[in-house]
Amino acid sequence: MADKAQQFKARLSRATGLTDTAINAAWPEWWSEAADTSPSAQAELRFSLARNLGLDPRSLFDDDAPRFMWDDSAKYKNFKGDLTQDRPAITSFGTSISRMLLRGVTAHQSLSGVSPSTLRESILASQPFIRLIDLLGLMWAVGVPAIHLRVHPLAAKRMCAMAVRDGERFSILLAKDSQYPASVAFHLAHEIGHIALGHIESGSALVDMDDPAERIDEADAEELAADRYALELLTGDAEFNIGKDGLGGSARQLANEVLRVGPANRIEPGTLALCYGHVTKEWATVQAAMPHIYSDPIPAWSVTNKIAKSQLDWNSISDENGSFLRAVMGGI
Repeated sequence: MADKAQQFKARLSRATGLTDTAINAAWPEWWSEAADTSPSAQAELRFSLARNLGLDPRSLFDDDAPRFMWDDSAKYKNFKGDLTQDRPAITSFGTSISRMLLRGVTAHQSLSGVSPSTLRESILASQPFIRLIDLLGLMWAVGVPAIHLRVHPLAAKRMCAMAVRDGERFSILLAKDSQYPASVAFHLAHEIGHIALGHIESGSALVDMDDPAERIDEADAEELAADRYALELLTGDAEFNIGKDGLGGSARQLANEVLRVGPANRIEPGTLALCYGHVTKEWATVQAAMPHIYSDPIPAWSVTNKIAKSQLDWNSISDENGSFLRAVMGGI
């Protein structure tokens, strides 16, 4: 423990591959220059970082490489990184955050085996169609916290979304952002599908590295099942398929059509536009249509994390963990 805080921070970044942003978010607020001269403060610094980042605290007190607590307890979909370093960092970072979130949620209702039609009907009882905000509200109501990560553990390997299981409880971490909520709603519905379909073992996690709405590589059976679940939840039909025969033309024409056809079929217009893009692969037209569908675009991460802030019981989360969660959620 002879190296001082800044030297230790550089060694931690170099040895783990964690971004400076992630390490800074985990760095305790109480740290000061005066603490740098205190052996006890140096020790508590390491314990604090270990708790936040999912590291084995014992590995931070010697010259060996720091070790992650959860290095092989997750399933990765479409992973194309360094298996020996990247996966442990993502898994441990996400698992640590998820355990903190679950401390701040008291409600718990199992989603195991719950059909997408059941969830859809519960939302449509009070809403014309299913929006991102509706899915988020439902998840918090059943005790499944969902946040959007504004801090990522690795610079180059940004996941799309992650679902974590701790015993019989779950949490969802979204990572891919958009100015328009429909695509993030599909990511969330896809993760809900993984949870309801029993794809995640206890003490494990499932990480989607790609965008299921724009996937190119062939998906495995679990991914296809989660896609179907999400599609039925959002549209009412697991086989929902619409192409140029139903919609099309310019971006403005597509926007006008989905705004007309979507609500009539109890489908959020942006979701209907994404379904068109998935079938036709005319993603440029779909993206150009989005500003006409949403007159006042707002970053989905902001909406997601404002809801999370209001739903979390911050009194049940330690000050240290709370500070880290707020940093990870974009300072909200």
